[in-house]
Amino acid sequence: GLTTANIRTSLVPNRGFYGAFLNAAGRVLHDVFIYPASGQSLKAKVEDKEPRFLIEVDAREVERLAAHLRRFKLRAKITVRVLEEAESGVWGLWGQQPLARPWPGKQIGCEDTRAPGMGRRLVLPGGTKPEPEDEKGTAWWGQETSVESYEVRRMLKGVAEGQGEILRETALPLESNMDYMGGIDFHKGCYVGQELTIRTRHTGVVRKRILPVQLYPADPSLGQPMFLSYNPPPSTTSSDIAALPMPPPGTRISRVDPQAPAREAGKWLGGVGNIGLALCRLESMTDTVITDADIFRSKHEFWAKWHTLENRPESADPLMPGTVVKIKAFVPIWHEDPRKIVREGNPLIRKHE
Repeated sequence: GLTTANIRTSLVPNRGFYGAFLNAAGRVLHDVFIYPASGQSLKAKVEDKEPRFLIEVDAREVERLAAHLRRFKLRAKITVRVLEEAESGVWGLWGQQPLARPWPGKQIGCEDTRAPGMGRRLVLPGGTKPEPEDEKGTAWWGQETSVESYEVRRMLKGVAEGQGEILRETALPLESNMDYMGGIDFHKGCYVGQELTIRTRHTGVVRKRILPVQLYPADPSLGQPMFLSYNPPPSTTSSDIAALPMPPPGTRISRVDPQAPAREAGKWLGGVGNIGLALCRLESMTDTVITDADIFRSKHEFWAKWHTLENRPESADPLMPGTVVKIKAFVPIWHEDPRKIVREGNPLIRKHE
């Protein structure tokens, strides 16, 4: 097999599922949604009763995924075709009203299992939108909102998406939370990259994970945020928060302590406003317990420091402070694992008896 998901047991007409393609070393190539689709699902010109699958992937990675699939085609009678942007579109649906309704007709979509409250995904022909009402005139999907609202929502839940956040050929599926998000079937047969994934699963040791984080000013007089919350700069009353800089992707996160070990505590992946996602060492940045090492303290703070063309002179020492912002990591309550305990009162970690 090629995917981390078990396609055979997941095969329900027009209902998709989450998964990933890995390379031979067990690193993520693409995170995807796969939809078993009939020939008429997207108004195909010719009805085809042969099995079809629509694969939703990061738009910047479409051609790479197509090439990856063709590489393993061998002699199989399979056609791989990249859909044009005008042919289809994906919508995210959330809220109590959409989820209380059954799936309408033959529409392609799935429950977004990556985190509680992520809602549903709906694949429609290009240029069309979800119908606001059903055939009886009852409100159906609710009000349309912006893509940024979706981005904020998934980042608050700690859901990474696309190869801007789940780095191609670098990220590991368990560090990217795919085990928590229902993207890996640990009982299926062999697939590319399975060996490292299963070995990591059986050892039970995942030292780093992608977590939601909050940015806050580096001013020592300001304390750490206690709860993860989104404050868009235009609506914020604090000039400190409005002026918060956004670290470049890949910026190193380290502890705010000259006596602390020099090792990297995390890596910034991306964000919006004052929130984002980072690959965090769990025992360094959170009170997650993995080994007997007693590392984390609630008073510990972390920051990201980087230089820009504006604040870095040509002769600058690489260790000289440039732009600085502090970062607080939070562990979502849906990261279920009996090895995790509350040690110093992180409000977003569920305590296991």
